Amino acid sequence: FLENYVPARPMFTIEMNGLQRSDLSMIVQGLDTSQARDVSLNAVYNTSTDGIIPRFSIDMVYDLGESVELIDIKQVSHVEKIRTDIVMFGVPRSAEISSSIGDVLIVDLFVPIEYRLSSNSIDSLFLQQLRYVEDRWWPSTVFMRDLPSEMHLAAEPSTEFNINEITSFQGMFTLDYSSNSDRMDLFLESKGKSQNVQGDNLMIAENLPDRFLLDTTDDWGATISASGKGVERIYIKRTNAPAVPGVNMKSAEMIGENLKGVTIHMPTVLGVPVVILDDITSGRIVATADVDVEFAGVGIEGRGVLMDAQFTGIIPTSSSMGVNGVVTDLSLIGSLTGGTVKTTHIMAGEPVSSAIATLLATVMS
Repeated sequence: FLENYVPARPMFTIEMNGLQRSDLSMIVQGLDTSQARDVSLNAVYNTSTDGIIPRFSIDMVYDLGESVELIDIKQVSHVEKIRTDIVMFGVPRSAEISSSIGDVLIVDLFVPIEYRLSSNSIDSLFLQQLRYVEDRWWPSTVFMRDLPSEMHLAAEPSTEFNINEITSFQGMFTLDYSSNSDRMDLFLESKGKSQNVQGDNLMIAENLPDRFLLDTTDDWGATISASGKGVERIYIKRTNAPAVPGVNMKSAEMIGENLKGVTIHMPTVLGVPVVILDDITSGRIVATADVDVEFAGVGIEGRGVLMDAQFTGIIPTSSSMGVNGVVTDLSLIGSLTGGTVKTTHIMAGEPVSSAIATLLATVMS
């Protein structure tokens, strides 16, 4: 605590090196050197090594007496070989912040009402943890823009597993977000061994509503639900992930617009995977995939023909087909009826056409 503090420079730095074989620094930039103020800062940090992935946590309560341009916190653990960066831009005068990054991502933020200029508080927040494994750094990165003044965000892997059930969504990262704003943009990315998994994951969401949930279901599927008008835009990509022996998914991408809710099931029918999208009232989606297939020692670039059939109740209402992807209005009827009618999509790879497309791609390449 500093009373009547007048900074000599617009920036001050706190450094602690060698504490439990780790280094920690904090930089505050943008201080007004012409006025006195009371400053209070209470920060507690911890590195947990109970799991395979180390988890860095920080709890901070501060009052700087004024808004500042930037707060930059860095921590390096020489024992666990991890580096963590937390950078906030456009920082409010006072806030309570709690954050954990590693095997999970948890961020809680609260700005006192008297110091709020609007429903948004921090211009942007950057979180990154780099894990040094096999002679290289593997990053997990989070970037948020237009942060609300009250927020809870938790991204954690699902812990329910059953080898006798569909494994597509087992162990996937769930996301639970709530706030007092519908303007925040979110960027999430993890690279391979940063989370001790094969493959890379990327998610970008624009204008998240004040309530958003991505979770698994009891029947080993997944569900997305959003309040208000839904997520304005969302992009999800997974790359370099082995699917089954002999098949490597180079990339799978999905872009959605104005998604309010969807439940995803992935059963197999006669060995053919089928994607069922249920409980849809609005939105638009683009899906595509790029797969490498190895057969008899020969590598082939797989081309899939995807069929999409839309049902309202038990009545077929539309269908579409695309090579290596599909673009579809998820619920035209739902849009016309204001969301009072829900539709179901059944998407499946058509094996005969897919084989022909793969053969043509191989011959022409």
